[in-house]
Amino acid sequence: MARGSSIAKLATSIVTLPITIAVVLFAVSNRNIVEVQFWPLPGTLDLPLYVIGLVTMVVGFLIGGVIAWLGGAESRHRARMAERDIRSLEIKLSDAQRETEEARAKAAPAKIAAE
Repeated sequence: MARGSSIAKLATSIVTLPITIAVVLFAVSNRNIVEVQFWPLPGTLDLPLYVIGLVTMVVGFLIGGVIAWLGGAESRHRARMAERDIRSLEIKLSDAQRETEEARAKAAPAKIAAE
């Protein structure tokens, strides 16, 4: 799927809309104030329940993203190495083509002189 295509935008909307509706319904349904204490720290926080739920979901999302990013490190490394190899081979190919052209240019006058 190409970025910016209408199909990609539609797919994003199909996924995003239900999630947004679920988050709004969760926030509206859980407005009760709860007391949160982080043991062994002193003090408590009085927060709406939906804030605790949403913060927990965001932290979980971020941890999952970091884990996925770390899991893809090997693939990204292989891709960088492949790109480096491709650049090296392209340079070698252009050098070989240049040498071939130079050899043909030198051989052409000698061939004409022999005739």
